[in-house]
Amino acid sequence: MLVSYNWLKEFVEIDQSAEEIAELLTMAGIEVEAVNHVGRGLDKVVTAKIEGITPHPASEKMSLARISLGSREIEVVCAAPNIRVGQIVPYAGPGTVLPSGLEIAEREIKGISSPGMLCSEKELDLGDDASGILVLEEGVKTGVPLPDALPFIEDTMLEISVTPNRGDCLSVLGIAREVGALTDRPWKIPDFPLEEGPVKIQDRASIEVPDYDLCPRYVARMVEGVTIKASPFDIRLRLSRCGIRPISNVVDATNLICLECGQPLHAFDYSFLQDAKIVVRRCDAGETFVTLDGVERKLPENALMIRDGRKSVALAGIMGGLNSEIKDDTSSVLVESACFERFGIRRTAKALGMSTEASFRMERGVDPEGSLWAAHRVAYLIHRLAGGTILAGHLDVYHVPIARPKVLLRVDKANELLGTDLSSKQMSGYLQRLGLNVEAEGTPNLQAIPPSWRWDLEREVDLAEEVARVHGFQNIPLSMPSYQSAPDRTGQHQERIRRAAELMNASGYTEVVTMSFVSKEAAKEFATRDPAGATLDLINPLSEDYAVMRTSLIPGLLASMKRNVNFRWEDLKLYELGKVFALIPGQELPREDLVLAGLATGARHAELWNVSREDELDFYDVKGALENLCAGLGVSEPTFVPSKIPFLHPGKSADLVLSGATIGFVGELAPSKMRDHDLARKVHIFEILLEPLFIQSRKERVFSPLPRYPYIERDLSIIVERNCSGDNIKHLISHLGHDIIASVILFDLYQGESIPEGRQSMAFRIRYQSEDRTLTDEEVQEVHDGIVQALINDLGATMRE
Repeated sequence: MLVSYNWLKEFVEIDQSAEEIAELLTMAGIEVEAVNHVGRGLDKVVTAKIEGITPHPASEKMSLARISLGSREIEVVCAAPNIRVGQIVPYAGPGTVLPSGLEIAEREIKGISSPGMLCSEKELDLGDDASGILVLEEGVKTGVPLPDALPFIEDTMLEISVTPNRGDCLSVLGIAREVGALTDRPWKIPDFPLEEGPVKIQDRASIEVPDYDLCPRYVARMVEGVTIKASPFDIRLRLSRCGIRPISNVVDATNLICLECGQPLHAFDYSFLQDAKIVVRRCDAGETFVTLDGVERKLPENALMIRDGRKSVALAGIMGGLNSEIKDDTSSVLVESACFERFGIRRTAKALGMSTEASFRMERGVDPEGSLWAAHRVAYLIHRLAGGTILAGHLDVYHVPIARPKVLLRVDKANELLGTDLSSKQMSGYLQRLGLNVEAEGTPNLQAIPPSWRWDLEREVDLAEEVARVHGFQNIPLSMPSYQSAPDRTGQHQERIRRAAELMNASGYTEVVTMSFVSKEAAKEFATRDPAGATLDLINPLSEDYAVMRTSLIPGLLASMKRNVNFRWEDLKLYELGKVFALIPGQELPREDLVLAGLATGARHAELWNVSREDELDFYDVKGALENLCAGLGVSEPTFVPSKIPFLHPGKSADLVLSGATIGFVGELAPSKMRDHDLARKVHIFEILLEPLFIQSRKERVFSPLPRYPYIERDLSIIVERNCSGDNIKHLISHLGHDIIASVILFDLYQGESIPEGRQSMAFRIRYQSEDRTLTDEEVQEVHDGIVQALINDLGATMRE
């Protein structure tokens, strides 16, 4: 927001420079991003009066203007189409350097010498109008430097960044209140005479507000007999410097008062209001509306509209309608000054993708008690700029007056929060300077009622912050907080996380980071730790796609995969380390689990001449990455058992079991899910809890020397049911090995011809070895026979010939 320093001085008495005011505001939390001096360098441009005009003898488009500079007259060549005798205009003589850097010199134009030129707004950097010369108001003294004749030309603009909770500062008046409080100077509002005619506004118009929940207050005033024309130069200059394009005197008046006090206003052409009525209610279902910018918009549900007796004429708090705009022939104007419910305006503006000066202020909250003053003020300004007659009285619908709640401020508590030693009287004074009504002044517990323009003051800490702002953050002594330090126990945990990432990188996976929010459907689709599928919903979600806290990392990985595939990057190995969230019945805070998830799809090898691109990644590639992870973390004896997770392929998936507890899964995405997500190539995923791995990795590692005695290997080929896990059989064999089994390896798995239906052939290589002696064949055979018999008895296995 741009604020004029000269304009600011009309509201509060200022002794400080613009730079000092900028520093003061910034230190109080109202950041001033830049201080720009404008209107400088025009000392050599003087005011002149056109005394006569004659045609240029060699050009139909040019004229010879005889101008008076007070003490002398000169003749200059001018091509502006708007010059008239009697006008007071800016003249730049030889040697003058314009803001653009152009140096003026006497030169011959079409055979006529011209000692200088008459200037436009654009050439003086005082506006965007380059269509003709700048015409000054009557009564301006001639023959004097332009800044002396028009003191408002030289100004300083403060570029202010206002936080979303400080909508009260989106105006000159709002900044003046802040400056007044920070400098302990009273701020003031302009005093103006309001001359009303004999006709009452109630005889011309009426207001109905059936949906007053979205419009707490609606005020209207009316001016008849106006003349639409350009605003005076000082008004146009003030608007343009604040970033508002001047349009006409009536529209400029509404924009100027909006900048002045922060109350958005809208002027209707009264002749287009059918039934002379204003109705404020929600839009009709499926209604469309053409706004002032000429765009037809489909209105979202519950959008608040301003209607006349038959049609919509404005999108409340956002933009007026093309069907009631101020035109060159407008003679009667009805002006709206309203307070709309801010959250409703924000929803509508976001749904339509619109942001206007009005909606920007309405969304942050306007002063409901200031709506009437703004209506009086704009009626006065329209009358001054456009003439006409102000109708007597006003229309004001204010069903339920908005009252600010009392807020308790404990002096001791505020001092504790701020690290200060302020008295109750000091705190009361600071709050009163900000416009708060303080009760029980001088007592340990203050009761303060925020002013109507401060929507952000609701809690005790809010008042404590206001005290700190006025007292000055720079005046609060620096001190270190006292606390008892505890040993940092996060180092080992972070080291294991880094180690897990390194192991995944070594397996060829690339780390990604995705959003912690997902859609409710995605959260339920891949939930494994909460069978009920309960979700942790966000109060104010970004969109439906980010409505709940994630229960799994898989949705984010799938979304990353789809984006890569869309860019024709189809061979992927991705992983993510992050937290997932689950509700705990009876507890306010959710459970946060640190998990590792991965996804692999596409070819197993890079595109090389000596390998086949048709060789795709499969279940065992991903399972191998997990086994490498466990081995790298020093985790022994992880077990893979068949999984029953519904979104995984029933024959190509497994649960990872550690110390008897399931800590994750790995497998190929089920065909049904492939179809649901429109995936063309097989996708393999895994997700495991990291904490159990970290716990086991903390166990002490023991060095084992290389064995001194030879080993004996025996192969064992059996036929078992298909639901028998190779890991379970390996653990059973190891358990029966009487401490002489060094390793068990599954080296063959076969299902098909010569194998009965529902069964599978598995071949294991068992290595027998002792640490203290050389084993005999008889000793090994005895143990081997016992293992065979146990497999037959416990698993119903048959030996394969």
